[in-house]
This record gives sequence, C-alpha cells and structure tokens, in this order.
Amino acid sequence: MNKAFINKICARFGIEINGLSYMQALRKSAVAPDALLQQKQLLKGKANTIFDLGANYGSVTIEYKKMFPDASVYAFEPFPDIFKSLKETMSVMKGVHVFDQAVAEKTGTRTFYVNENADTNSLFKSQETGMSSDQMARNKSSIEVKTISLDEFCKEKNIQFIDILKMDIQGGELDALKGAANLLRAKKIGLIYAEAFFIPQYAQQPLIQDLMVYLDSVGYQLQDIYNPFYGKGSLAWCDAIFLPRK
Repeated sequence: MNKAFINKICARFGIEINGLSYMQALRKSAVAPDALLQQKQLLKGKANTIFDLGANYGSVTIEYKKMFPDASVYAFEPFPDIFKSLKETMSVMKGVHVFDQAVAEKTGTRTFYVNENADTNSLFKSQETGMSSDQMARNKSSIEVKTISLDEFCKEKNIQFIDILKMDIQGGELDALKGAANLLRAKKIGLIYAEAFFIPQYAQQPLIQDLMVYLDSVGYQLQDIYNPFYGKGSLAWCDAIFLPRK
C-alpha cells in the first residue's frame, strides 16, 4: 500500500500518515495513549451498552466491565472451541451476554476460516503478505458459522443505543458496519473501536481507507489510531477510534 495514496485518502479527513522512521521516533519520544482509557475519557466515563465483536477469550470484555461495571456487554465469538471457554468465563460476570455468532452484513451462515493461531480466524481467507504474521494466519480448515447483522440483532433485543462498538474480527469490520447501517445513520452508536489494516492479510478484505470512506458516508470520522503494528517496513495494521461527526 503506497503511503502517498493512503495520505490522499486520509487528507479528506484532516489526517496524515507519516513514514515508518517518523512514527517509530514518535513512539519512543512519547507514551502512547491507552486506547481503552481513551474511550472512557471520550465518553466522559459513561457507557451503558457495549458490543464486543470478536470477543475471543473475553479479555477486552473483562476490561470494559472494570471500566463500566454497570454496563451490559454483548460479546460475540463464532469459533466453537473458544466460545465454550468464553461462555464459562463470563457465566460469573453480571451483565455480560455471550453469543456464538459472527457479526456480518447479513443474517445467515458464512464460511469461517480456522487458522494456525485462533486469534487470526476470519470470515476472509488468509493470504501471504511477507510479514511475520503469515505463519499465524496460515489456514488449517474451515467451518460454517451463524451470522447476524447488528441492525437485526438490536431490533430483536430492543437495544436502542450502543455506546461502544468494539470490533476485532480480522477483516470483517466493514461487513459488520454495513450490517449496522440503520444504527449508524441514526447516530445510535456512540463510539467505534476497530482493528484496521493497511496491508491485506486476508483475500479481498477491506482496508482502513475503505472503513473511513464508508463511515464518512454515514456521518462518522476517525478520531485517532492506536497500537500500530509494522511489517515489511510499513504500517501494517492498527486499532482506530471513530466518532459521530458533529
């Protein structure tokens, strides 16, 4: 991915992505803000409803409950082996609801690719990038999983507003956002915290500029990026916070 092209896209939103040497120097000269604590600050310490897509074993869900003890957290994990552990862990936590579904654009079923490291499992098939992450993302098998859209889920559960939508779903973020189009257009999601890629680890996966363009079309803007990871001498992926445009 060419840095000039990325900056051309980002310029629409008043953002510039600098070179690797600059970013590494910046990281050494300043303490990077904690993305979870930043969310608490941005929301002024208040969150009633949190969605954790790609909950894995529940570490982020637990952190959200520590920060917002009275919040209801809806945690989604489609991989059966991990879901079993997630369900057991969360069974003693008040206000946490777990679902063995993948959140996508439409409700139904999808092929789910199981990889060497379960953290890299995805609705998209992995591909070689030349980065160290290729070994972890190497595909082993595939299964069929249930999918649901956020618009339909919230309608079924009578959820009127999502304070935090966290997504760590390995390239499936744009599909999940498209499945929340009604919520987004009505500004019923207060903050989006998503993993975003600059280099495609998965075949035909959307990249950060695709997320930015779509979210711009429904009235959201990039607040900042966090936890950057570098590969092949370039920014490979990061976490990003998006907020409703005022």
